[in-house]
Amino acid sequence: MNPNQINFDDYTLNVMKKNFKILITLVLLFIESNTFGQEYQFDILNTSLKEYILLEKELGSEIIQSNSNHISFTGEAQPIKFKRTQKIIPNLVTYLYFQKKDSTMSKVLYEWDIKNDNKSGEKQSNKFIKKLIKQHKKLEKLLTKLYGKPEGFGNLSEIEKVDKNGGLKRNCKWYPNDRTTIELYIVTSNYTEKRGIISIKPTHRIRLYIRKVN
Repeated sequence: MNPNQINFDDYTLNVMKKNFKILITLVLLFIESNTFGQEYQFDILNTSLKEYILLEKELGSEIIQSNSNHISFTGEAQPIKFKRTQKIIPNLVTYLYFQKKDSTMSKVLYEWDIKNDNKSGEKQSNKFIKKLIKQHKKLEKLLTKLYGKPEGFGNLSEIEKVDKNGGLKRNCKWYPNDRTTIELYIVTSNYTEKRGIISIKPTHRIRLYIRKVN
């Protein structure tokens, strides 16, 4: 057997293996992206309260009771709340706001906040903070893919700022149409300070609002 032919075959095999690994990676990323997108519903104009509730139940969310009364001057009922268990980052709490008279949707809030896990004011590890930032980036990437580049400000690259006053923040807004606004923001800070009766405590949250515009 020709030694050169053997080397060529080995090279071809290695290239095929490398290309196969790349293909598998792309397929997994595609599946992850689509699965991630199916965990939320951004089209508030064409999604009913019943459909939002059904989505949460299909995702294994647990309905939870509100601890406070919702005061509305626009006819909104008490929002329905669901909790989805998450790993490392805070559990996701979904708030469904709707009109009392006909159950039409007015607003949806997806919230990841340590206060919802009874950890308000606690410092968090770098692992937690990086995971929270990753979650925000995934949401921003998904929304940008759907609705284009957002109006945004804030930078999440300098993680050392998490220990400084103000911490890390980013805010983004999209306008899918003239009747919908979507806002995504994150604040993550381990900064603490006591000023007389005023205390600054660690804050770690992501909020994603989908609002119907009248």
